Amino acid sequence: MSEFDLIIKNATICTMDLNGRTIDKGYVAIRENDIVRVEEGDVPENCGSAQTIDAAGQVLFPGFVDTHTHIFQSFLKGLGADHRLIEWLNLSALPYGEYMTPYQHRLAAQLTCMEAIKSGCTTLCEFFYTDQNPELADGCIAGMEDTGIRSVFIRTFQDRGEDYGMPSCMIQTVEKAMEEVARLRHDYANRGDMLSIWTGPDVTWSTSKEGYRTMLDYCLAENVRYAMHIDETEVDNDMCQKNYGQDIVPMLDEMGFLTDKMLGVHCVNLTNDEIRRFADNGVSVSYNPVSNMYLGSGAAPIRECLDTEVTVSVGTDGAASNNTTDYLESLKFAALIQKGFTRDAARITASETIAMGTNGGAKAIGMEDKLGSIEVGKRADMFLFEPRHLKSIPMHDPYATAVYSSSQENISTTIVNGKVVYRNGMFACGIDERNLSDKITCELGRLKIQMERS
Repeated sequence: MSEFDLIIKNATICTMDLNGRTIDKGYVAIRENDIVRVEEGDVPENCGSAQTIDAAGQVLFPGFVDTHTHIFQSFLKGLGADHRLIEWLNLSALPYGEYMTPYQHRLAAQLTCMEAIKSGCTTLCEFFYTDQNPELADGCIAGMEDTGIRSVFIRTFQDRGEDYGMPSCMIQTVEKAMEEVARLRHDYANRGDMLSIWTGPDVTWSTSKEGYRTMLDYCLAENVRYAMHIDETEVDNDMCQKNYGQDIVPMLDEMGFLTDKMLGVHCVNLTNDEIRRFADNGVSVSYNPVSNMYLGSGAAPIRECLDTEVTVSVGTDGAASNNTTDYLESLKFAALIQKGFTRDAARITASETIAMGTNGGAKAIGMEDKLGSIEVGKRADMFLFEPRHLKSIPMHDPYATAVYSSSQENISTTIVNGKVVYRNGMFACGIDERNLSDKITCELGRLKIQMERS
């Protein structure tokens, strides 16, 4: 008798492996954290498991990897609407981020992660830039861990930027920032691959050239990955030309900053030459289609990146510029924007879009050996897609249905590291959605009073 912890049977399995294999009816067996069998047909009689999910009529996908969000912004949905990036930052994210407490960060993390889980995400990358109090980072991480999601926590820094509206309390020396990154890596070292600690510059207008160099030295010496907003708008190059006489990507290339440890976020204004530099140096891209439209930033050159073999992943961005953490919605935008802006319906396919959300996300965070596909030996991160809802029936092709005809109601089950974290509308963490909403509403009232007094 073969014993497993979880078996998912009778599913259509979109493995997203290198061959793009789809199993019309099969089963996946999980032991502890890992996938140990992926087979076509019925479960053999000699296989037993502690838990079995009959997924007849459903599709099993690898879990999505959201490679970019800002968790605290879940408190700010809709604020600063109808403004471009710098104006939006100064109307919503920065003033509220200056006063939020560790407890509020924890609630925001619960909200963000639960919404992500409900849309098929099993890994979430938090780009954290409210650095004025070390306890804020701990509050955010606690909230992520409350939900059971796999997490990448990117503790960024700003060592300048007051002339662009960056609050002085968020500005610190790069040396101090790297000390805090080291502290987080030490304090959370026992989380294994369920929590990774990265760093990175926040934005170009809040980073000095010395800051880039010092951070890069730390990351290369300590084998730490890093991410940064880059070429989201024309402000990046304007600032670099004004201060350094170069555009941002060539400057970073000369510094040796473009490496396979780097994740570039947004990348709306990349030129063909800069795309080639990314490809040559192994830099990955986090494509954030919804926020790029919401803030009027433009459409990133994703087809050009893919054709040059740059790894492309998809992020939702923060909920104040999206205004949600619904990954399925971001995937639909990811495909449609590329088609619409080029007037080419074949510009990107549904299966390519799913691949960016799974394989691309896994590779972008350096975990392609563990995540991104349903294969023996990989972590059991996956979700079940239930197509039998009005929005998504009939399902002729699972990839097209998931990208173009789906919503959160289609996600019946989300599994992270072999554990069922969401099933049939219920979260295993025990956090009630309505109760969480009430707590956030209460804290928002307190936050607004605090801001008025300051």
